[in-house]
Amino acid sequence: MCLCSYYGGMSLANAKLGAVHGFSGTLGGLLHAPHGAICAALLPHCCTVNVSALKGWFGKKDPAAAKVYLDRYQTVARTVTGDPHATVEDGVEWIVRLVKDCGVPGLGEFGLKESDFDEVVGKSKESSSMKGNPVPLSDDELKTMLRMAL
Repeated sequence: MCLCSYYGGMSLANAKLGAVHGFSGTLGGLLHAPHGAICAALLPHCCTVNVSALKGWFGKKDPAAAKVYLDRYQTVARTVTGDPHATVEDGVEWIVRLVKDCGVPGLGEFGLKESDFDEVVGKSKESSSMKGNPVPLSDDELKTMLRMAL
């Protein structure tokens, strides 16, 4: 476990953190939920919203940057699925299934309510981790992640 923790920390420190970790500090204090459970509940929805932004508005605004991040998502998709032809969507779906198959509870089970979203988004946007997200996300996109993670 110590070695896994070390590898995880090294990976996160070098790859930058994003919306999942940007939310986790705020939600951990609000919900008193385990950090790993918060991150796992958010991960598939963060990927979904990020990919949507990369293929949508951000892709139109900065196609070169969007391509870099979408290529990274595709590399992850091919790695986790074992399919050399896997698409970005295949990878996101794999993550969605993994979280479901592992029985990760939604954030609503820890007490998160939609009435908390404004406060959570406001506080989380200030975190250094959120600034490392591949795409700058709007409040509505961030609330969509939270809603999906309920």
